[in-house]
Amino acid sequence: MAKKVKEYKINPDRVEEALLVQNRMLLELLVQVLDEQLVIERPILHERLGNLIELSDNDRDLKDTLHGLTQKL
Repeated sequence: MAKKVKEYKINPDRVEEALLVQNRMLLELLVQVLDEQLVIERPILHERLGNLIELSDNDRDLKDTLHGLTQKL
């Protein structure tokens, strides 16, 4: 049975800001993966990035935009 994916609302006014934050998070995640010498699959990358987004100090609107952009990766 397929896992239901939550749809997040992308705020067009926050996309540029979200892309900057997302790029920083992706770089942090890739450094961790390289440091740990891990092979990471796409679903795990999405999950770990989602966790970083939720743990960030960003407001809910930006978090939703980040999640929406991440789903498009």
